[in-house]
Amino acid sequence: IKNSDEVISISEFLKNELRNQTGINSKVKYCKINKKRFHKGIKGARIIKKYHLKKGPVLLYVGRISPHKGIHLLIKAFNLVLKKIPNAKLLIVGKPTFNSYSKKLKKLANRSVIFTGFVKDEELPYYYAACDVYTTATLWEGFDLPAVEAQAIGKKVVAFDICSHPEVVKNGILIKSKDINAFAKAIINSLNP
Repeated sequence: IKNSDEVISISEFLKNELRNQTGINSKVKYCKINKKRFHKGIKGARIIKKYHLKKGPVLLYVGRISPHKGIHLLIKAFNLVLKKIPNAKLLIVGKPTFNSYSKKLKKLANRSVIFTGFVKDEELPYYYAACDVYTTATLWEGFDLPAVEAQAIGKKVVAFDICSHPEVVKNGILIKSKDINAFAKAIINSLNP
């Protein structure tokens, strides 16, 4: 990359990482979302119907099912949420990429956690629309496109205060990394403003 005419980073976080690792400076250009697809006013009724979600608040995670995404931490926090809001549901949307990790997650989860598997991009806006709060316990993110898409649809985000999240989470709560109790409390507060 030292021979590049121009280097682009998708966040200030990654710009700083690149500079620290290589000494190379870059311009920041944030990923753009399609505002015709991701906007307020989209209805999530078909997702609510499909997964029988009418009777309680819905939390959502979208992304790969891999250890650095912290889904195990999200499920642990969600189990704390259930003590205060027993009818809550957590939808986990994404393709499993590590079989042993996926099995571990299913052991941690109860019936209130729904693993949807892969969902086509065209369907994602309806999933965001169906949720009350978008949640991610990821431990490393260069940008976090799903958090941006959720906010475009008008959803609050609860995430760890790591990497690019201070840049991209404008409507939500950032929690100290791995603090499961504070994460659960932030979810509860977001559901009961």
